[in-house]
Amino acid sequence: MLSVRISQLQFNLVLFVSIIILSLLSIVWHHQIYTLYKQIKYSNTQHHQIIALNKQLLSEHSQIMNGDEIKTHAINTLGMHEAQTKDFGKWYKGNLAL
Repeated sequence: MLSVRISQLQFNLVLFVSIIILSLLSIVWHHQIYTLYKQIKYSNTQHHQIIALNKQLLSEHSQIMNGDEIKTHAINTLGMHEAQTKDFGKWYKGNLAL
């Protein structure tokens, strides 16, 4: 049998070097996680700014459109129809019809 004998000094040196390497790797990993966190925070800020700008533009667009354009868009594009009294239910304005 081939037996390898390792002295206590060699074993301690191997442990010491492995601890140093793992410590350096943990510092590198922590820095990578921190830079990733900063990138995610920046992209989330940009995303919220884009959403706010989109909402503002939609609000301005809806203020520009008049009621007739909205009605024709709803009827033609969305396939909606004008509400009839039967659509409102039995308690609308005192009517008891279903």
